[in-house]
Amino acid sequence: MRFIPVRLAYNLVGWATPLALRVFARGYVARATRNMQQVLGPNSDPGEATRLTRAAFANYARYMVDLVRMPLMNQRELRDSIRIDGWEHVEAAFNIGKGVVFATGHIGNWDLAGAAFAASGRPVSALVETLQPARWNARVQRTRVAAASEGVPVTFFGRTTRVPGGAATLALRTGSPVVPAALVRNPHGTGYLAHIGPPIVGAGGDAAAEVQQVMQRIMSWLEGIIRAYPDQWFMFRQMWPGSELPRPALSPRVPSLDY
Repeated sequence: MRFIPVRLAYNLVGWATPLALRVFARGYVARATRNMQQVLGPNSDPGEATRLTRAAFANYARYMVDLVRMPLMNQRELRDSIRIDGWEHVEAAFNIGKGVVFATGHIGNWDLAGAAFAASGRPVSALVETLQPARWNARVQRTRVAAASEGVPVTFFGRTTRVPGGAATLALRTGSPVVPAALVRNPHGTGYLAHIGPPIVGAGGDAAAEVQQVMQRIMSWLEGIIRAYPDQWFMFRQMWPGSELPRPALSPRVPSLDY
């Protein structure tokens, strides 16, 4: 992917994605489709959830192309590829003088967002946790989802789920504001669009109630971004606990993804 034109790379992965889904990702597709049905709401067209799920997997493949090519981009190319909406919120957050905690979701291209921000001259640190070996990490994540014991409760697209509270906890302990942000592919042209929300400032401390309130504000902001770009939300595992949401019926004109 590093040595072919980017447009050709996008076309290749777009062509290969449907086959890859059928062969390698049947369970992920079924879970992602049910997640998408929740995002669209109970009265939405089931065929639309199917279509958007397919598009999300195709966009994830394009994200992987960009990830491979990212080391080849210089700082000017990184900056020029992004149009920013809400940079004034970043400036306001830094003016508080205690650093900034950025919070995003599994949408768009978070790797490119970090690289572009670092190219602006500010240091960036990313907090992640991945257990080794990979099979053990996958087992732990499945256990956490099944037990619904990881993270803090929030309302997300009308249902309660749990999300990691690290961003809120870190911000409250340090007095730093949280800035919700997302970098998405421009659906009407080339490059990316950066959406940045107003700073979220807690009262201090890390009491469970305040962590929950900050995380709820983050997730409510992300809800709006996902509604605007549902085909760039890469949530391929079960997002909500339980199975009260029925699997969407499939439109007779749309091939089944429920495999």
